[in-house]
Amino acid sequence: MLETATQQARVRELEGVEGITANDRYYFGYQYGLGVQHIVPYLRSKGVPFAGKHICEIGCGEGGVLAALADQGVSYALGIDIRTEATDRAEKIFRALFPSRFEPGPRDVRWDFRIHDVTRQATPPEWREQFDFVTLRDVMEHLDDTQGSLQHVLDFLRPGGYLYVVFPPYYSPYGGHQHALANLWGKLPFLHFLPDALFQPLIRSGRSIDIEEVTRLRGIRLTIGKFRKAVDAVGLELLDEELYLLRPVFKLKFGLPALRVNVLRTIPGVRELASLEAAYLLRKK
Repeated sequence: MLETATQQARVRELEGVEGITANDRYYFGYQYGLGVQHIVPYLRSKGVPFAGKHICEIGCGEGGVLAALADQGVSYALGIDIRTEATDRAEKIFRALFPSRFEPGPRDVRWDFRIHDVTRQATPPEWREQFDFVTLRDVMEHLDDTQGSLQHVLDFLRPGGYLYVVFPPYYSPYGGHQHALANLWGKLPFLHFLPDALFQPLIRSGRSIDIEEVTRLRGIRLTIGKFRKAVDAVGLELLDEELYLLRPVFKLKFGLPALRVNVLRTIPGVRELASLEAAYLLRKK
């Protein structure tokens, strides 16, 4: 994994901290690296401000991306996930990195982690129009109701607030998340193109939780076209769209440079097949 000095320093701060495992440090470092190497520079290039702002990450995992954003001088950071084990890990990490949680200090960032489902639960009143920036990274494709979930997230944003969404389009080579099955067939690109009579037997040897999720994604089928329609339906302003053949995260995983294929934006079928990542910067009008 390619690392920056800042990333290395942040991970070192977690060494020896009770309750934080080597595995936790690895995934945090991976997420933080993506944040500092790609997400933060991209957002700054588009004029997204962070100093003194309130930010939220939905699907926060270990909180690495949220920490990278919090290090940009935000005043409040909220991490949301549907898994208690994820928010518990993220909270332990943030206690070590941002000890002045509620009091002034050298890293004066207020933060919190909460369990919440943006598809099935109503927006808590204390979150309504409280955030200047919200992000969902590799989360939107897992939400059953794309338009309804976007409308829910819109409630979080202050007028003029920014939303950054990243997802792998369903019809891309591994858009069915078959790689998560950890079996031989899951290594095959476009496996999810097979009819059910062939597809279902091939995924049975995977882990049960992954089989369930791969099957669920087959029903959701989030495409670039479907997402664009949802954006229009809820009234979000589209500021930028980036399509990638090689995802920015591949730089951290494999040392490969990100490769954009924005030229395919206007070619419906081809863009779905060739884009391993679709990234959107949106704004609440």
